[in-house]
Amino acid sequence: MRNGRILAALLLAGCASGVAPQAPLTPAQTLRSRRNLVAPNAERAKQILYVLVNKGTSNSYVELYDAYAKHPRPLRAITNGLQNPGAIWVDAKGNLYVGNDMTYTSAVVEYAPGANKPMRTYTNGIDLPFGGTVDGMGRMYVSVAGIKARTEGGIALFPRRKTTPSGFLTDNIYVPHGVAKDPSGNLFVAVIWGDQSSVVEFPAGSTQSTVLPLDDLNTGAFLEDLKLDSKGAIVVADAYLNAVRFYPPPYRHEKRVLTAGMSAPTGLAYGSDGSLFVGNEYVNADNGNVVVFPPGATQPARTISDGIMGGVLGVAIGPRSKR
Repeated sequence: MRNGRILAALLLAGCASGVAPQAPLTPAQTLRSRRNLVAPNAERAKQILYVLVNKGTSNSYVELYDAYAKHPRPLRAITNGLQNPGAIWVDAKGNLYVGNDMTYTSAVVEYAPGANKPMRTYTNGIDLPFGGTVDGMGRMYVSVAGIKARTEGGIALFPRRKTTPSGFLTDNIYVPHGVAKDPSGNLFVAVIWGDQSSVVEFPAGSTQSTVLPLDDLNTGAFLEDLKLDSKGAIVVADAYLNAVRFYPPPYRHEKRVLTAGMSAPTGLAYGSDGSLFVGNEYVNADNGNVVVFPPGATQPARTISDGIMGGVLGVAIGPRSKR
């Protein structure tokens, strides 16, 4: 409606200024115009929210929702291939990845959009996967909390369509969780060591990292997830201090913090309109939920809890399957 008013105002302004109105649109032009007007909402409607619910080794699942439904209800659940999962992410094509945190049989399982069974399993180089991301070239980066024969963890680097890592990033990495890559190729990793958390940056193509001076990170912070927002700010989920924190470049001072609706936040995901979806591990003794913040908001506008019967350990947003 707002776009229609703007168009009408422009037509009236043209007539008032002596400019002849344009010829009426053809049916095809009218259809294209309408499609352009509804594109943002249509794009939102195509998005699926994945919620990773962990109830133990054999009772975990990924619940699917319409990400922008007014009152989201579960669409279906994925259970095949899951064993004590602890991390979830998607790639640009909508493929879903889940990290299974079994001590001796850790793996990352990959699902095609709309599929219930894994199409690919990664076991080589995978030890306790606590986070992951896939860049625009299809290369995958997995946070592994333990590397065999090492006491520290690392980031396992998987070339496109390969199930064996080409190498590991280990500099300043102890127990890595959330990992994200910016358009310039710089990699950011949330690291936990005892009661200290930090974020390290690997410049594009480098195996050496820098510990970023996030001087507002308090002792006791526990960074479960890390994302980059549309402006390049580091966004971290602090599960122990119940907050989501934002650090814009040059990554020193906290710009803002979200605390409303937080209860051990463990997962972060951005929708196509910039809304932030935050997974809370537990809001009571048994179950977690997901709270949704519109762009720039400090209070959640929606809470998603229907179908969540266990702790939420991750959230992800992907395109709706065409199946």
